[in-house]
Amino acid sequence: MITCPSCGFEIKRNDFVFCPKCGTKLSERPSAKPSKKSTLNNAEHRQNSQAKTLDIKVIYGLVIGGVLIIFTVLYLSGVFDATKIPEKNPMNFNNPQQQSQQPGVNLSAIQKINELEAKVKANPDDHQSLLELAHLRMDSGFYEQAIQNYKTYLNHHPDDADVRIDMGVCYFNLKDFNTAIKEMEKALQYQPRHQIGHLNLGVVNLNAGNLEKAKEYFKKAVDINPNSEAGKKAQQLLTSH
Repeated sequence: MITCPSCGFEIKRNDFVFCPKCGTKLSERPSAKPSKKSTLNNAEHRQNSQAKTLDIKVIYGLVIGGVLIIFTVLYLSGVFDATKIPEKNPMNFNNPQQQSQQPGVNLSAIQKINELEAKVKANPDDHQSLLELAHLRMDSGFYEQAIQNYKTYLNHHPDDADVRIDMGVCYFNLKDFNTAIKEMEKALQYQPRHQIGHLNLGVVNLNAGNLEKAKEYFKKAVDINPNSEAGKKAQQLLTSH
């Protein structure tokens, strides 16, 4: 109950805004005190809020922990190591596709290259060491230097089809497709049934945009020996293009 400040009439607090007896506007009604029940609900709400916050932190912890575990596993497995130079493939000398995938210069071979270079300078007639130097430079990504060594070797052995195709592979890796085609075609003049030479000419022409010429060389490579590795690769490329 509240009392009208003008006439003293007692009125129920929540029923009237103006005094029903004199019409005086009653004062602002005080807000009700919170009950024990609402206080308890507020406490429960705070507890629930704290529980939710704790759950989120736990989730974040699990996620971060999982990421750290994955990172550790990848690190130990060598995923983040520097790109490794692939081991020498027997087909590297005569496969421009594989050569084009070389990740870069192989610096680990520099010592051996220096030794071979000194050996060749000391004995220019040591053509076998010269050829080994050319091959090693090509495998290590020194294509321009390898070409110079191949040219010197071919001056003495112009009919070596394998070496001429190797030099063509170097030109291919330097994106000089026209010269690569020229050298490989010259190699076929000395050895017309050079299967890898036909396969490589197909690959070079394919990269140069000469699709019909590429198909022609792939077909010839298959005809020479369809069961060899080079023949199967040529058939695969022929089918896919």
